[in-house]
Amino acid sequence: MHARQLLTLTSLMGSLLLPLSAQAQVPAGVKLAAKQELTLTLPQSPNTIDPTFINFVQEFKSVRPVFDTLTRLDNTGKYVPVAAQSWEVSEDGLTWTFHLRPQAKWQDGKPVTAQDFVYSWQRLTDPKTAASMADYLANTGVVNAREVYEGKLPPIQLGVKALDDYTLQVSLLHPVPWFEQIVSAAVTAPLRKDIIDKYGEQWTQAQNIIGNGPYKIASYRFNEQMVYQKWDGYWDAKNVHLTRVTYEYIKDPLTQYYRYLEGEYLVSEIPAQYQELVQKERPNEVIKVLTGRTAYMEINPHRFADHRILEAFSLVVDRNLLTRQILRANIPTTAFAPPYLSDLQDVKQQPWISESQAQRNARATELLAQAGYTRQKPLVITLTQNATRENERLYVALANILSRGTNGAVQLKQNPLEAAAYFGTFRNTNYDMVIKTWGMDYSQASTLYNIFLSNSAYNSVKWKNPEYDRLVLTANQTLDDQERAKLYAQANEILLKDSPYAPLWYVETLMLKKPELQGYYTGLALNYFRDMYIVDLKAK
Repeated sequence: MHARQLLTLTSLMGSLLLPLSAQAQVPAGVKLAAKQELTLTLPQSPNTIDPTFINFVQEFKSVRPVFDTLTRLDNTGKYVPVAAQSWEVSEDGLTWTFHLRPQAKWQDGKPVTAQDFVYSWQRLTDPKTAASMADYLANTGVVNAREVYEGKLPPIQLGVKALDDYTLQVSLLHPVPWFEQIVSAAVTAPLRKDIIDKYGEQWTQAQNIIGNGPYKIASYRFNEQMVYQKWDGYWDAKNVHLTRVTYEYIKDPLTQYYRYLEGEYLVSEIPAQYQELVQKERPNEVIKVLTGRTAYMEINPHRFADHRILEAFSLVVDRNLLTRQILRANIPTTAFAPPYLSDLQDVKQQPWISESQAQRNARATELLAQAGYTRQKPLVITLTQNATRENERLYVALANILSRGTNGAVQLKQNPLEAAAYFGTFRNTNYDMVIKTWGMDYSQASTLYNIFLSNSAYNSVKWKNPEYDRLVLTANQTLDDQERAKLYAQANEILLKDSPYAPLWYVETLMLKKPELQGYYTGLALNYFRDMYIVDLKAK
């Protein structure tokens, strides 16, 4: 390691001591409403609330209130200590030592210990567990995580250990300056071995689950609602203001919108057909939420191996039309990771993005003809989607765009599925084509580029490119900011030229929010309602 790099690293990663409270503070002079209860919505129930197995957005959001990780992203965009109260990093950047809060308890009163983290991380990485994010610590560079994930070493050899009840030590193969971000991911939350051993797969039932976060699950009815109750025994309970939060499962955004207008909800998505009207009539209630998510098209290479098909689709899909007129949200892109993540300053949009749509259509039609598809012999391909009203509109638009833009060389069919069946298709790659989204686990580029590594648990189609792997893994270990950014940019180019994926848009959502709800996070949308509070507007 160069001396300059080491100096930069240690200045970034020295001992961190922050105030005891990890909560957003209510400004002085603000009077809270007497009733601190909030109702939010999700499109469907989570498949699981076991932090080890979470996979989709509704699962991450469901787990967050119940479990504290070592750190978290607060509603101002800063990473703050939660289960940890401080940490320090060795001079070589290879050893991180986290000091847990001795006053933090599990919701049955037992202390949260370093061994609870060790157990959770070993469980996550153990291939016998078969977690969707089993390679999370391996991609980070935790010592022996790769070998444990591949079954070459037992989980006990994972490079994390409890020095005592309140000291957790993590050993890395190489310095990772953003490691305090990595340990904010919900899959790294501590778990109670005794509870899981006692109840087995039933440990996440509302009556059994025990977390270390500020909220308990008071009740849960599948695809109806999940109710959280503030836990008064939480170490920072005085700074948690919402006493009761309910997730209602509502698939139709129109229902959510109307209930917002009637005053039942303080937050709502805005249906596409009402966005212009709402921005005129309620401009002070409209907020823009950057989600840290990228939507991308995937064509199953085991069914359609010719990369010219994906290239043609990427060219002909009018991203501006889809985002501005059909979805009326999101930011068109031909690059993968959102530019507001760190280390992406060198990633460029594709040069053809500035060409006319007619030019792109002509090139796409030519590529399809080279692959053997014409108006007389069209490519018939099926888009598998979650069955929602928005996705139906998206399908109709895409089918029209692909047919007209290629002069009839593409016929797009649809396979709409209910949520459980739809998500199940990812496990066995039983589809022609899907549109996926991937959201950040932390605010640095590797959070997205790691999922396309050849041995990633998320790489369901098993796409492999050794040069891509080399670039990303080298970038993940590079301390020089400029060099690291160059490597990620090169990896992005390989994804575009060789992978079965094509980026479409960065997910950006317009929401309605009542002014009395404060502390709502509009940054990278990890949506901790622990920071929210309801103001008494009459008092003002």
